[in-house]
Amino acid sequence: MRTRLALTTGFAALALVALAACTAPGASDGSDASDGADGAAGSDGSSGASSGLAGCLEGTWAADTADMAAQLQESFDTGGTPITSSTAVGDITLDVTGEEMSYDSNVTFTMIADADGLEMQVVQDQIGVSTGRWELDGDEVVFTDWETGIVVTNTITIAGQSAGDSTEIPASDGAGVPMTVVCEGDSLSTKPDESPFTTHWARIG
Repeated sequence: MRTRLALTTGFAALALVALAACTAPGASDGSDASDGADGAAGSDGSSGASSGLAGCLEGTWAADTADMAAQLQESFDTGGTPITSSTAVGDITLDVTGEEMSYDSNVTFTMIADADGLEMQVVQDQIGVSTGRWELDGDEVVFTDWETGIVVTNTITIAGQSAGDSTEIPASDGAGVPMTVVCEGDSLSTKPDESPFTTHWARIG
């Protein structure tokens, strides 16, 4: 029983780390060379390409939170920890103007695992708004004056017993974390430099 509890507790810690990687672009979140078609990502560094990418980024975007949850499940399955369920409820939006970027999160991720018949559930709320100034550096967005406002609340339930905590994502030095972007028409993908996950967005405004 002690071994099984250690296993589930270890999974809980890993799950919280993985979930935290699905946070605002300026928070702790790699860069991945873009597969962008037709130079949409501006990877050649030319002013024309960068200008096109900057123009594409401007607008309001909605994250595919179901895909984010699926990536979490795949990550654990690949690592040998079967997840029976990984879901997301709520919305994440990204509002981009010529100089500022605002990440508005109101989402709850829920992951359920079964360790030798002992069910464990990890629920994480990510609520709040983070904002900052941005500019392009090749095919990456880099930040200045980044202000983190996301509060993360975790609830872990093992065999019917629950415990939780709430914390604000630590403030950065204002530089945030750069992220690789691929933007084409009404589709956007972002991959912060410290995250294994790619967020896919659809233009809504």
